Amino acid sequence: MKLWSEREVFLASLRGWAWRGALCALPSFIWAIMLQFSRPVQLVEMVAGVVTYVGVFAWITALPDYVERVRDGHFGWALRIAANTRAALAPLLFFGPDMFLGAVSIAAIKAIGGPASLEGAGAGVAVGWTYVTTLVQGAFVSATMLLLALLIWGGRELLGNGGRKPRPAVHGTS
Repeated sequence: MKLWSEREVFLASLRGWAWRGALCALPSFIWAIMLQFSRPVQLVEMVAGVVTYVGVFAWITALPDYVERVRDGHFGWALRIAANTRAALAPLLFFGPDMFLGAVSIAAIKAIGGPASLEGAGAGVAVGWTYVTTLVQGAFVSATMLLLALLIWGGRELLGNGGRKPRPAVHGTS
């Protein structure tokens, strides 16, 4: 398996995931600010977490194996629909899944690092916990995207598509 893609494919994928990542992270970022995760070190760690996810998603969806085997197929189509839907609906999910996923992420990190882990991060004592919390939340958001993609793909497979192939992705998008 080739681990590097063409530069143009990666950059196009990065552009797509940058706006999706920003929209998906916005409700969680607002919740974090409201919950007093607003010290400079915490803000930097949250942004770094989102940038990490954007980069990883861009890299995965630009991999030659993904581009050749998944992107233009039925599941690739379902993943694009799910990612775009999740990003578009993110502002509307503010009081629903994003709040719940954020609370679960914080609880998980407190269970792993102890109650002082996130409180210490705000004081600059325990640097890294907000970053890890952001990664955990990103994993949960990614799971909701994957679940939505599986539902879309499964529904399409169950209902059939009349023998038509899905439209190919525009070059460079994921």
